[in-house]
Amino acid sequence: MSGGAAAVDRGRAAVEEVVGLLDLATVDPATVSTDRLVPVAGAYSGRGTARGTTRRYGGLIAAQALTAAAHTVRPGRPVHSLHAYFTRPGDSRRPVTYLVEALRDGPAMSTRRVVALQRDTPIFFLTASFHDPGTGPAHQRPAPEVPPPHEVPTLDRLLAHAPDRLAAVQDMLFAFDARYLGPPPGERTDGERAGEAHRRAWVRVAGRLPNDASLHAGALVLVSDLPLLLSAMVAGHATEWGPGDLGVSIDHTVWFHRPCRADEWLLYDCGSPWAAAGRGLATGRLYARDGDLVATVAQEGLLLTRSAR
Repeated sequence: MSGGAAAVDRGRAAVEEVVGLLDLATVDPATVSTDRLVPVAGAYSGRGTARGTTRRYGGLIAAQALTAAAHTVRPGRPVHSLHAYFTRPGDSRRPVTYLVEALRDGPAMSTRRVVALQRDTPIFFLTASFHDPGTGPAHQRPAPEVPPPHEVPTLDRLLAHAPDRLAAVQDMLFAFDARYLGPPPGERTDGERAGEAHRRAWVRVAGRLPNDASLHAGALVLVSDLPLLLSAMVAGHATEWGPGDLGVSIDHTVWFHRPCRADEWLLYDCGSPWAAAGRGLATGRLYARDGDLVATVAQEGLLLTRSAR
């Protein structure tokens, strides 16, 4: 098979995987065993994935929860923020049920709360807000000046010296292309100062997604979790991210500033302003190719290094 045909096949498989993961099944709320006493606006089920470890990937559950919330909001009112907490580890092999609570539907904004259940136990909570865009003052932090994606090495080239790490990173990225500027994932640069280092990558879904704004928002949430917490672990510290180290998400927040396509290149600029007490805070900004800031992300997690356990 030629390289072009292989890329087309991979792109088709990537799209099918992302669409399948965010294609939720409707569930009858009466069939869900729960002690929740609040009215439920909708109930949905998201399938699991057999990739990686059994610990459920946080970006996937957040993306599915956001998709469930969006199903209960009137068409044309886009999400502008989500705030999520991971309360228990989930099993990636098993489906998750999402119960959506309609907190408010106002003239310009809607608010939803979602609880994710696995084996009838809450493992995750999300609050999402949707807003009809208006007008007002506008400004943004400029995008950093970096080489365009076609001038940045592919992961195959960047990690050719470490095939095991390449396989692990590709499994983590699954349906996404990523081109890292600077050191490979999990490595540091000599001379970096903690709190000042950045991890930057061009990212996109590996194939062309349908024209569905909610699908692109969900895919953006998926990719927003991929390299973020890693920046808190390696940036400016002497340790490298190793097979015995763990980064466990505690919470995750995304502010959506303007619509974007998740299948077009986005520059993800990540950094870590703070880490201590076994926790780390990471923040990131996602820019479109034209320099528009499309989203801001923040995440705190437990940093469980081998030396600390």
